[in-house]
Amino acid sequence: MKRTIAILLITLSLTSCLTRKHEEIRTQAIADVSNLESNNDGNPSTLLTEALNDSLNEVRKIADEKLTIQSTLSTIALNENDSEVRKIAVEKLTIQSTLSTVALNDDDDEIRKLAVSKLTIQSTLSTVALNDNDSEVRKLAVEKLTIQSTLSTVALNDNDGKVRKIAVEKLTIQSTLSTVALNDDDAEIRKLAVSKLTIQSALSTVALNDNDSEVRKIAVEKLTIQSTLSTVALNDDDAEIRKLAVSKLTIQSTLSTVALNDNDSEVRKLALKLLK
Repeated sequence: MKRTIAILLITLSLTSCLTRKHEEIRTQAIADVSNLESNNDGNPSTLLTEALNDSLNEVRKIADEKLTIQSTLSTIALNENDSEVRKIAVEKLTIQSTLSTVALNDDDDEIRKLAVSKLTIQSTLSTVALNDNDSEVRKLAVEKLTIQSTLSTVALNDNDGKVRKIAVEKLTIQSTLSTVALNDDDAEIRKLAVSKLTIQSALSTVALNDNDSEVRKIAVEKLTIQSTLSTVALNDDDAEIRKLAVSKLTIQSTLSTVALNDNDSEVRKLALKLLK
């Protein structure tokens, strides 16, 4: 009985060694082949087909690295279970429709990001920018977007400040810039929106109400409404902003009041110079 068990164990051990050796041979063989796509009809060679369907991930990965046939790369990118193999296929893909499908559906954030980096289809980039659950993937999609309506939605609703900021950088829709300038929680994003604003009523509201002095300052720099400049000159807590407002004022009564009452000598001096 003991002899039988011993023979069985030796047999299993030899089988395991042979299997491992066979796997190593398959892997090395496919790595040593210089041209897997040697068929004259443009289809994958028998060796390539076998390698792409090998049970070993490493064999499939090496075959994938040697592959340039776009239709086969497309199939691998869409159907391969191993993410490393899919990634290699996507790196070599140029078919926009497949890249689009990968960008929208792959489970791996890095692979979706890679697909997005190669995409030019604006409709897909728009969908990714609005719906992907990874902020880095959305960010990359927004960087490549030109559709103003989508950029507007992202600027107003994305929960990641970096993504919203990129959207605002590319925005030209004044109504959206106005809403962002008035309501975004991030002062840096409000500042960016204000720097692109031309709507005087919105700039006026920002100049009077924003709790960040840098944001108010940019608004005042762009303001031409004398009544708002007058209110800022009389009431803003920041002397630099009051001075800036005074430098743009033409209302003599306000200049007179500032010259008499402002608690900063530089502001009073400027108001006095501007009085006629």
